[in-house]
Amino acid sequence: MAYAVGLLLVVSACKKENDQDDLNSLLVYEVALDAFVADLQAQPLDSAGLSNRVRDYLAPQSGSFFGATVALLDSTRKVYYSPYWYRLNDILALKNLADPAYQIDEQEWLRRPIDSGYAIWTEPYFDAGGGEVWMRTRAVPVVINSEIVAVATTDVKVQ
Repeated sequence: MAYAVGLLLVVSACKKENDQDDLNSLLVYEVALDAFVADLQAQPLDSAGLSNRVRDYLAPQSGSFFGATVALLDSTRKVYYSPYWYRLNDILALKNLADPAYQIDEQEWLRRPIDSGYAIWTEPYFDAGGGEVWMRTRAVPVVINSEIVAVATTDVKVQ
């Protein structure tokens, strides 16, 4: 019995340490994305230069930052433009997530921040039609003049 209790305490301590490591690593993504969102809110947000801004956000990040997008919303809160930059082997590649086949307006990573008004982390999921990998997404609403005008994301590849 004492052995079982001791083993449980060791496993519990390891889990707490791993949980703390996970929280610390997630904080890196949160800080980077929050800074990007602040920049998006401070500078005019339009489709003309948005793809370059997303690429310029993702490019200097470590390789653990798999992908990023900013999904621009129309007045009905539907996406009309969403350039998605992601790591494909050793290069950055671009997809348009506003493609109807992707059904972006039904994606959890988009709906939850729009509906709640808060930043979220998704549970791990396979991103079919986007990055084509298992990932978690950090998604933050971009608010200008008290209106959510976009959702910015960072994707983290998971095993």
